[in-house]
Amino acid sequence: MAKELDPLTEKSITTYLGTSLEPQTITEISRSLDIGRNTVAKYLELLRYQGLVEQRIVGQAKLWSLTHTPFNSDKYGFSIRNLEGKHLYSYGAKSLSQFGFSEDTFQGKTTSEVLGDNYKDVDEMALQTIKTGEPTVCKKRYETDSGQGEVIQYFFPNIGSDGEVQGTIGFAMVSKIE
Repeated sequence: MAKELDPLTEKSITTYLGTSLEPQTITEISRSLDIGRNTVAKYLELLRYQGLVEQRIVGQAKLWSLTHTPFNSDKYGFSIRNLEGKHLYSYGAKSLSQFGFSEDTFQGKTTSEVLGDNYKDVDEMALQTIKTGEPTVCKKRYETDSGQGEVIQYFFPNIGSDGEVQGTIGFAMVSKIE
């Protein structure tokens, strides 16, 4: 009888691939996670069947990564903020990880609460969108111990079913990473 799949193993593999800046071989994944190579191969094939991972062949190497969608890539991120400008939700593990952040880094906080007063202008643009109901754009250079680069953030009003602004929906694009 076939052995049942372990959701923790699946989550370990997808989390690892989500934070990896480069596609990984089965051997690299296996060694990094201390999971048997055959087990990793089996899970990757099932994840590929589900459309969650993709394989690219370069020479003899089979390289694995999460399926690239605009919100799961090293260039794009997505966030939702409340009326106070605090992050309720962030998505884009690959883009966030370039700066040493995770999807939970900003949870319940403003950007400046996490990164300091140099980033108040980012929060001010989000609050302007909330106040006016009009989209805004903020171009900012982010610098952390893990990386630095230019990020362009687009803030759109998040309109509730009552027609009132509930906060913002933000899209971020990493335009340059160093």
